[in-house]
Amino acid sequence: METALLRRFTRSRLATATCPCLLRSTFLPLNSTRSTRHVKPPARLISQFSSSSSTTTSKTLPQHALPPKGRPLIALGIETSCDDTCAAIVTSDRQILSEVLRTQHHLHEPMGGIVPKLAHHAHMRNLPSVVQEAIQSAGLGEQGIQAVDIIAVTRGPGLAHSLGVGLNAAKTLAAALNKPLIGVHHMEAHALTARLTTRDPDQPNDRDVSVSESGVPIGSDPYPSFPFLTLLVSGGHTLLLVAHSVDRYTTLATTVDDSIGEAFDKTARELDIPWLPGRAGGPGASLEEFAKGSIDPGRYLERLPIPLSLRSSKNEMKFSFAGLKSAVTRIVKQEKATSPSGEMEESKRQDLAAGFQHCAVTHLCQKVEQALVDCHEKGLDISSLVISGGVGRNATLRSRMDEICGQFEYGGAIATDKMSSKEKKKLKRASTNATPNETLKAARPVRVICPPPKLCTDNAVMIAWTGIERYQQGLVDPYDIDIVPKWPLDMLGTGVVPE
Repeated sequence: METALLRRFTRSRLATATCPCLLRSTFLPLNSTRSTRHVKPPARLISQFSSSSSTTTSKTLPQHALPPKGRPLIALGIETSCDDTCAAIVTSDRQILSEVLRTQHHLHEPMGGIVPKLAHHAHMRNLPSVVQEAIQSAGLGEQGIQAVDIIAVTRGPGLAHSLGVGLNAAKTLAAALNKPLIGVHHMEAHALTARLTTRDPDQPNDRDVSVSESGVPIGSDPYPSFPFLTLLVSGGHTLLLVAHSVDRYTTLATTVDDSIGEAFDKTARELDIPWLPGRAGGPGASLEEFAKGSIDPGRYLERLPIPLSLRSSKNEMKFSFAGLKSAVTRIVKQEKATSPSGEMEESKRQDLAAGFQHCAVTHLCQKVEQALVDCHEKGLDISSLVISGGVGRNATLRSRMDEICGQFEYGGAIATDKMSSKEKKKLKRASTNATPNETLKAARPVRVICPPPKLCTDNAVMIAWTGIERYQQGLVDPYDIDIVPKWPLDMLGTGVVPE
């Protein structure tokens, strides 16, 4: 009897250990209560958002979870939402101390796409060594992992079992080290990456570190400043949003069928294009590179539709790529049927890849242009367009967006009470409505901002940075949070998390 019970117990433990979605954290502090939302921040952070309302259960984190005054925050980020296992350590003065990434392309390319079960098991194998290497290469000194102030991890959206591997590791680390845990929305991280990597053109020394009145170490205000437009284009998402602030976004357009990344991937498979290796590789990147060899990029344009470009649908704020993808499939079948060898010539495949890319990018540009017009008419002063996500690496997309955004201008007020007299005089010439502490910026074109290509794909740097931004706003999570595989970005800040 006793032996049978032991066997049942062992089997249940093994089942739980191999299925992260079944795990519920056992490291919940004694003084905390379960919640599905954020918790009350440390006392030194309360003043930053005391005016905002909250309906969630709260707790106070231990004081030693905060860094010493005057030292930048240090965050460990963990990302396992899809097929890359990533860890990174980033500081609040925007220094990337380390980044480690393990790709799984060799596992998924033979399958023609991402296989969730393979991704899950690869994360379980890779994550311990990835985290260890990130810590060891960050130069944290004798303290090592103890020097980390925040544990940030992707909570969703993504593949459920993959998310579970990263989240359970982060919860265990945070509980063992008694550190704040930040559950990060994957798409918010993409949106905020530019605020880590971009310098404000008006503030050349914007990496200087200062300390707030509450004693929390901060850098200068990251750039771009809110509000800005964000185009998130990846294998799972095609989103156009207004980023009003950390934790607050408004969706302007999303796809009604396939994402642009999925359309790129399936078109690459249809055209038999081999994946490019490395973190900047994959099927989408391979299609862009393959299309560069096109001699006649307009060969198939008459047979490829630009989605939602007719007069009746041109102003509709939504994306659609299923029709374009189907048109590519039809052309490939027709070309193979008429070819003596039964295969499509490489030159024609290159032309078709170039035509597909042109139509897909044009579709994105038309909707972004419409969004800029709508925002202008509503009086929303948009300073920039941030393009992120895996497809954000596409050079053709970036170039075309530069042309679109260059047609729009923005202007706004900036504080001058801390400026030198010489700087004030210079700005005053740009405006006739200056006040003692406020001067209007001269109008200038809307700027297109793209993070470095390697940070457009899934990475832990963006997770760590978003953890810092959220922590500075007092957005801290309890240790019992769960994964959220499907999670609309504009639900952030509402206090509601999908089941």
